[in-house]
Amino acid sequence: MTMRDSIDACERAHRTCTETAIHAMQQGGPLAEWSLVQVLLDAADITETTADFLLRSSRLHPLICRAAAEVADKCADACEPHAGQDLRMKECAESCRRAATHCRKLL
Repeated sequence: MTMRDSIDACERAHRTCTETAIHAMQQGGPLAEWSLVQVLLDAADITETTADFLLRSSRLHPLICRAAAEVADKCADACEPHAGQDLRMKECAESCRRAATHCRKLL
């Protein structure tokens, strides 16, 4: 696994979480609960920040990667109960798990 793979995983998680947050709010019901939308937005922000740290080869990237892995796992945990009924939630959970795995490998 290369640094580029980790950047790509974080950028994809950022995009997927952002799109899923919008989708969740549009769907309404349980998907639009604030706790779910909030963790989607948190994961989107931290994975974007992580990609930025990695792109510029920041020496502080382990600090951000640790936080990103934890937040991405929490997001995946929140999305997985809805994954059976909603493909976008499934994709988001998978994307977050992938980003978390890549981030942990950089610690």
